[in-house]
Amino acid sequence: MRARTELLLWGGVLAAPAAWTIEHVLGYGVTEAACGTAGAGSPVPTHTWLALATALGAALALAGIVAAALSLRSVWGSGNDAPPPPGRIWFMSVCGLVLSPLFLLIILLDGIGALLLGGCHQG
Repeated sequence: MRARTELLLWGGVLAAPAAWTIEHVLGYGVTEAACGTAGAGSPVPTHTWLALATALGAALALAGIVAAALSLRSVWGSGNDAPPPPGRIWFMSVCGLVLSPLFLLIILLDGIGALLLGGCHQG
């Protein structure tokens, strides 16, 4: 198997979950820092960081969808019951095509929710 196909395959499977992880942790960290006493005078608004993290996460998830589609296209004629190299590529590409849009939706919901419900709500 070529290295390009292998890279596309793993990118299609792992890009969107990695993008969500980075977006979620960065968004959580930014909002926690802004709600603390040290972040009260921050020159960069929290909404800017959240919007940037959401946009970059969504772009990486879209790249994962494209990578999964390209790797599936490389073995399109072989089907899902082919012997190991094409069959494995087909299976993992389909997994990437199913999971990546779900993670894209989670990224968008997480980012939009943080932007709309921003602010510190401490009880």
